[in-house]
Amino acid sequence: MNISTIMILAAGLGKRMKHYTKKVPKPLIKLDNQTLIEKIIKKIEDFGFKKIVINIFYLKNKIKKELNKKFKIKIFYSEEKILLNTGGGIKNAIKILKAKEFFVVNSDIIWEEKSKNPFKQLNEFWDNKKMDALLLLFPKKGTDIGDFNINKSNRIVKNKSNSKYIFTGIQILKSKIFLEIKKKKFPLSLIYDQLIEKRRIFGVVYNGSWFHIGTLESLKEYKMMLK
Repeated sequence: MNISTIMILAAGLGKRMKHYTKKVPKPLIKLDNQTLIEKIIKKIEDFGFKKIVINIFYLKNKIKKELNKKFKIKIFYSEEKILLNTGGGIKNAIKILKAKEFFVVNSDIIWEEKSKNPFKQLNEFWDNKKMDALLLLFPKKGTDIGDFNINKSNRIVKNKSNSKYIFTGIQILKSKIFLEIKKKKFPLSLIYDQLIEKRRIFGVVYNGSWFHIGTLESLKEYKMMLK
């Protein structure tokens, strides 16, 4: 395992979850008597990461209280005074991450491994000489709107009208790409667009099962699958 630091994005308001997130932040929604973020941290710990940085804003003390002393892995918090969006949130955490390269994972996803762990799959494909970002992708289904396409060398290319893959929310990034941006608040899409132009962003397709708990409807759908 070359990259031993990972960041979990957990600062969002979770508005699309409606009443579920009025008193509980989305990372603390429970499935099978375990919160979303605890499921992720357990997988992170099992894979051998040494350090987790979690950015928090909405109902941040509830997240800290829930995770307090539950895990052996070192957990650090990057607290935001205002919501900084995904890119700004990572940039704000760079001083805590203290790593040239690191993983980032969203706190509202669930995955099950088949032949390969997603962290291992990304780590094995990562080439820091030609990449500044490596995204884990998943084939879109039916009427889903895709995020990206890749060429034969797995480089992400522009083709937004017919994108075949969805971004899973798991990726490897370099810290230097954030330090080059002067803005404090910005989305990760700003970084992606720049790296597509520079031909420095790549993607690999995940072969396990993956689910995004992004809306109330998707939460209900996943709960139905568990029955």
